Amino acid sequence: MWLVVVFVLLLGVTFAGPIKTAGAKLWKAGAGLFGEEKKESNGQFYTCGMHPWVILPEPGDCPICHMELTPLDPAKFTGEVAIDPVVTQNIGIRVAPVEMGPITQTIRTVGTVGTDETRVRDINLKVDGWIEKLHVDYLGAPVAVDQPLFDLYSPDLYAAQSELLSALGGRRSLPSNDRLVESARTRLKFLDVSDAQIEALIQRGEPGKTMTILSPYEGVVVEKQANEGMHVAPGTKVFRIADLSRVWVSVTVYEYQLPLVKLGQRAIMTLPYAPGRDFEGTVTYIDPTLDPRTREVQVRLEFDNADLTLKPGMFASIYLENTSSSMGILTSRSAVLTTGARSVAFVSLGEGKFEPRAVKVGLELDDGRIEILEGLKPGEQVVVSGQFLLDSEAKTREALARMIEGDLAADQKPVVVAVAEVKDVLPAAAQTALGQMLDAYLTIADRLASDSTDGVADSARSLAAHVAELVATEVPGAPHFWHMNHAADLEALATAVADADGLADIRTAFRALSEAMSALVGATGVPASHEAAVHVLHCPMYMGGSVWLQGDSDVRNPFYGSEMLTCSDSRKALPAAAAAAP
Repeated sequence: MWLVVVFVLLLGVTFAGPIKTAGAKLWKAGAGLFGEEKKESNGQFYTCGMHPWVILPEPGDCPICHMELTPLDPAKFTGEVAIDPVVTQNIGIRVAPVEMGPITQTIRTVGTVGTDETRVRDINLKVDGWIEKLHVDYLGAPVAVDQPLFDLYSPDLYAAQSELLSALGGRRSLPSNDRLVESARTRLKFLDVSDAQIEALIQRGEPGKTMTILSPYEGVVVEKQANEGMHVAPGTKVFRIADLSRVWVSVTVYEYQLPLVKLGQRAIMTLPYAPGRDFEGTVTYIDPTLDPRTREVQVRLEFDNADLTLKPGMFASIYLENTSSSMGILTSRSAVLTTGARSVAFVSLGEGKFEPRAVKVGLELDDGRIEILEGLKPGEQVVVSGQFLLDSEAKTREALARMIEGDLAADQKPVVVAVAEVKDVLPAAAQTALGQMLDAYLTIADRLASDSTDGVADSARSLAAHVAELVATEVPGAPHFWHMNHAADLEALATAVADADGLADIRTAFRALSEAMSALVGATGVPASHEAAVHVLHCPMYMGGSVWLQGDSDVRNPFYGSEMLTCSDSRKALPAAAAAAP
């Protein structure tokens, strides 16, 4: 009888390689005890209930406790995971379908309301004179077409009036003076005297000392350079009038977002002072050039503003929704577990059976779904809640199968880990800025773990201030590095922490900041000032699962503080970033 004792680590596939090597050696050693002759196994293996790491190919007694071995469930050698339906219900395993759907993404950005440059008009004078009375005498005044702006005394206008009246008087005795009358009338029109004013002059029969200048446009006075008694010369700009019934909003998009922005695309705008109200506009212009320093492009939107709610200079939040014409395989984002080297989803096979399936993911959509490029088919049911228990069981069985069967597809086809564009070299300026951000972040985390808000706002503002310094640096060989890793978003997230009121709200805002910081530091590596002393930890309890960063000290959960200070189910040290050569 063969006596083979194989030690199998049941806590994860991470150590499956060493287990496989050790198992193979023990197997060969056991075979050597009985010579080269080996009995063919029928595929059944046996284990000990008291010592489950003992696995033998034939029945017999446990070499440790001498209890009779029991058959090992063959299902443990497959990729399937079987769980009793009652247990499935108790641990809250839920499934959702895999579906075909349109690939939609929304760009979130901020913008500034401005005037429509095509609706800005200047009131210029064509004659020399003096302003005797202002009818519109302040900035922001609404102006209608033909509304009086000011009374002007002008020798040229007085002479033009007299010329028309003289021509009309001469026409009574000499009908051929009609051409002179039309010439005098045309001259007054060229000097911006309206037909109604000309008719009033004819009815009056004598020239007026002043002429009232009327507005040819409708809008709001945005510039005023006129005062009573002021001398004006031809070409003087007296007023600038802007029609605000339609406004422009200028926004910034990153270079990699340009494929999602099209002319005529629908845009939704919200304003802080008008909560609950959405303004709908369109993309009318995309700047043909981009800023080579920030890799940003200016995009212009147009919005109707009949009620003048939108004021130039206002800040606004903009949502640009892009609906691709292509369809894709979609499922819930929570269905995909990312385990470092690969992404896995659990497919429900029915009757409490689940199959782990390696998947390749694409775009993450705004509705919480994710595009599946490989691994799943429409109509399949995937687990969206309770996957961690299944994942643990699946890793246990994978390790077992590695040892016994000797080969897995994972051994034959190693998975390439996808990393950020540049991770091993970080410029000195970026290391400094990121180190200062981490200092501020870790201070916040420590205060929250102590159930205190003292100094949190100051640290959050300090973190936000260093974001601009970070994104101003350039990572060698990766000009889009900060944009692709959404580094600039940290400024708004840190500001939200600073502005939050009360411990509960601060922790909620800190959760979003922690996710962004974890992703960024995971992409860059820990700056040299912290020397790999930063870990990412996961709390399964807070808001369905949350991560945070801290040093290599004991667990200090910032989301629960003293209530559950040591709540954490995973911890991983982040790699250090290498500084660029001086």
